[in-house]
Amino acid sequence: MITQGTQIDQANSLVTVKVADRELTGLQMQEVVNELTQHMRYDNAIHFVFDMSDVQFIASDCLGCLVSFLRDLEQMRGRIALANCQQNVSFLFKVTRLDSVFGLYDDLDEACTNIIHG
Repeated sequence: MITQGTQIDQANSLVTVKVADRELTGLQMQEVVNELTQHMRYDNAIHFVFDMSDVQFIASDCLGCLVSFLRDLEQMRGRIALANCQQNVSFLFKVTRLDSVFGLYDDLDEACTNIIHG
């Protein structure tokens, strides 16, 4: 079961994930990824956008969960983007150079548009 407050919505092949936790652990991210994997396998979802506006801290092991999920998605030409990242979160993606792997966007609508058409 995903963490309380995390909201997952699907529209066709696009899934948006509103992460409500201020601090995101690797275990929480793994629970979210497990849920999203079900959407990928059974609901034809291939585009995933994480709304990180409430997240102030993300544990480094969350990155491994996302990279592993992306590897599974790439077989289906899927993509992952993050929107509304706070400074600490975007810094982690930039310092690890994962900002070039996962699109980072200032706006949820922009992320959704770019992940589908980009």
